[in-house]
Amino acid sequence: MMFLKAPRRNLLGAQGVIGVGVLVAIVAIAAYGVALPDEAGRERVAEPYAPPRAGLPLGSDDLGRDLLDQLIVGAGTSLGLAFIVAVCTTLLAAIIGGAAGIGPRWLSVSLMRGADVLLILPELILYILAAAFLGQSFGIRAAILALILWPVPARVLRAGVLTAWSRGHLEVSRAMGAPAWWLLARHGTYLIGPLLIPVFVRTAKVAIIYDATLSFLGLGDPTSPSWGTTLYWVQTNGVFLSDAWLWWALPPGAAITLTVLSLALIGVAVEERLNPALREAAR
Repeated sequence: MMFLKAPRRNLLGAQGVIGVGVLVAIVAIAAYGVALPDEAGRERVAEPYAPPRAGLPLGSDDLGRDLLDQLIVGAGTSLGLAFIVAVCTTLLAAIIGGAAGIGPRWLSVSLMRGADVLLILPELILYILAAAFLGQSFGIRAAILALILWPVPARVLRAGVLTAWSRGHLEVSRAMGAPAWWLLARHGTYLIGPLLIPVFVRTAKVAIIYDATLSFLGLGDPTSPSWGTTLYWVQTNGVFLSDAWLWWALPPGAAITLTVLSLALIGVAVEERLNPALREAAR
């Protein structure tokens, strides 16, 4: 008797696999940067504006600091903040979206009207103003981003909760007196849980762009190397007027672009497979 194997389902597709591969490589570089000594990228190792040479692959900045070390250490700072913001925003959106989906009408209306108010405000400008007044430390920047970016994911997750809530077996359980939060955690997670993946990926992508923009404007933490901070010093020192931009500005700019592109590829691939409407449109 011959047994036919069920076809293996491709969970990511070609573009998703490419995105994961690029992101894994960047995360590995960031992990290596965390293991470097504290003075890496902060101490003077060569003369100012040194061009690339043996032992100094990307040259040095205006203070003689190794630009390659700054790039590697900055990867840990930028990715760390993006992933922390993504986790906090996803949890906050899940709590608010779940409460708005299963709570009383007054609670749902209050939460969604609050989300609408934040959606009207420009996120990037609000982030810049809040960071300018509250401070530029790592924790403050992460907290500001999480509080700014939750409205859109919360509305998406609320819609998922309402869809799950309309399933017949959940309606029967509610009619029998089962607690709403227990039903959502026990039986609704398989419908709502997959939505958390694209929410996490999309939030991490936005966090990297916004924080790099903030640092580029000079409002980042000057004591912690990051990709945006490196680009700020490029602009401040007029590096674009010389050939030094090739090894000073191009690497962090390319790192930001590759990271955002990899997250975008992963997000699109995952969402196409989890959202039936997008899957039909792709066909």
